[in-house]
Amino acid sequence: MEEKSLNEEKVPAEKKSDFFYMEFYDWIAFIFSAMLCFIFVFTVVVRPINVDGDSMYPTLKHKDMLAVSDIGYEPQYEDIVVVYAPRLYNSITKTYGKAVVKRVIGLPGDTIRIDFGKGVVYRNGVALDEPYINTLTTVQENFPNNKEVKVPENRLFVLGDNRNISKDSRSYDIGMIDTRYVIGKTLFRVLPVTQFGPVR
Repeated sequence: MEEKSLNEEKVPAEKKSDFFYMEFYDWIAFIFSAMLCFIFVFTVVVRPINVDGDSMYPTLKHKDMLAVSDIGYEPQYEDIVVVYAPRLYNSITKTYGKAVVKRVIGLPGDTIRIDFGKGVVYRNGVALDEPYINTLTTVQENFPNNKEVKVPENRLFVLGDNRNISKDSRSYDIGMIDTRYVIGKTLFRVLPVTQFGPVR
């Protein structure tokens, strides 16, 4: 009588079942761990913020979702930040106070001048090269025309990239942003998925 090879031996049904359940539990554990990791990242490390409006167009669009973090953050020129504006009316809550997305233009101690006739922004006497803007800065709001204004200590001067429809530091509704009201820097765009990645 020929001996059966190991390959010909049938694996008992119980062992197959045990193997299947082990694989199944491994996958469940992996998915659960991934979900916990995702929740931790998006509640402790970064927070998701939705863009409301087109004040940052073309850099950002209405309803884009951003990942924002304030861990170890020190504002720098041209950073895209989310800030809280306590005097800005929030049409959703029908109260004052709203988070907005803007670009850092001036840091404490800087002087800002805007020539609204030419549409040019100057920082410390130097005209800024701003390839990210949608239009020249010709809407004055409450900011003086062609006069230097110093950014106070612990404040930021911020502007939207879509200059002529943006409420920003030119307006009394927002003004110079207290650094305590900086929610964080935009790290990357989450949605839409076709544009996932860093924003500049």
